[in-house]
Amino acid sequence: MRWLKSLVIVLGLLIVLGVVLLGFGFYKKTSDPGWALFGGKTPPAAENQPQAAGDRFRGTPFDPFGTLSLDLPAGCIIARVIPQRRYVYLEIGPTPACNRVIVVDLRKGVMLGTLKPQP
Repeated sequence: MRWLKSLVIVLGLLIVLGVVLLGFGFYKKTSDPGWALFGGKTPPAAENQPQAAGDRFRGTPFDPFGTLSLDLPAGCIIARVIPQRRYVYLEIGPTPACNRVIVVDLRKGVMLGTLKPQP
């Protein structure tokens, strides 16, 4: 009978541990959608490679993606930049014909879409 009580206590502790780990995983996933429990951001082989003289992006959380063309109409400028973790929102202005918001994914280096107000 004593072993049965021990088994129930151990299984109860395992359930509590599992719920705590599940909550921690949900918290980490909401704060960083790219987070993985058993996955690193960089492969171990890449960590041991010597750093090149011009490689200033190695320690950043985002991979360099080169040039991203926004194809703005003539006279339009970036009025405001709003960074939000993985994404950046670019408000385009200053004229009403230019009003739009461009959403860019910084990890992939792609423009996700453009939001235009309709007159």
